[in-house]
Amino acid sequence: MVYYSGTGGTKRVAECFDKRLKEKGCKGSMERIAAGECNSSEDYELLFLIFPVHAFNAPEAVYKRIELSHTVKNRKAVVISVSGGGEVFPNRACRQSSIRRLTKKGYHVVYENMIVMPSNWIVETKEPLSVMLLQVLPDKVSNMVDAVLSGVKRRTRPFVLDRIFSSIGELEKKTAGFWGNRIKVSGSCNGCGLCIRLCPSGNITMKKGKPDFGHKCHLCLNCIYSCPGNNLTPGFAKFIIIKQGYNLNHIESKVPLKEQIDVGNLAKGYLFSGVKKYLMEP
Repeated sequence: MVYYSGTGGTKRVAECFDKRLKEKGCKGSMERIAAGECNSSEDYELLFLIFPVHAFNAPEAVYKRIELSHTVKNRKAVVISVSGGGEVFPNRACRQSSIRRLTKKGYHVVYENMIVMPSNWIVETKEPLSVMLLQVLPDKVSNMVDAVLSGVKRRTRPFVLDRIFSSIGELEKKTAGFWGNRIKVSGSCNGCGLCIRLCPSGNITMKKGKPDFGHKCHLCLNCIYSCPGNNLTPGFAKFIIIKQGYNLNHIESKVPLKEQIDVGNLAKGYLFSGVKKYLMEP
């Protein structure tokens, strides 16, 4: 199981898949994608690739990890994307670029699907919905694992407009390094180094006792949300940061929900239509 995770949502998804697979008697290993690394063994029968949706696609680090992998012969693969908006336009083609790259490496993608997690980008998921998304995660993962192990094949055919937006979204990755290089550090920063340890791209170093940002940013936002003193702020495009922050531990502490919620009422509008569909389907 190979996964990329910035703020931790996809890590939880991957861990949930790993747990369910082991409950079903499977043996395997997990690898978190980091900058320029390929640590997993090539001795396996089935690859799970799990990543968060970045700009209607996989993060650039996922592509690089696929490029580093060995060429195989018709080995099976499962691709799972993780999104705050669900399987709706313009996210419906988010797995296609990764699947094409896996196919070139000799993989046969037999199953693809999406897990919905609380959003960490621009629009905050209301807390009751966020709690519910974490609450249903084990059941959603169990259903997907059971489908894969029983031989169910699931491939999607995104519409042309989804594919167009997916292609346009790739351009955002060109600006990620520029955005990350302009993260501002407040004078209150004590140089604890947490952001350096958490950065999946190796973009942050220490300079004169303060974090210094290079041009290798993946735009995962983990450094900003994880800073204990809230000492990091974007130099521009501040609107992408959720003002209330993003803390999955806080959300998880409220699982399970103690009261019934009206999903249809809370998940109003197109932005949450995918979340509503995800939560209301069996």
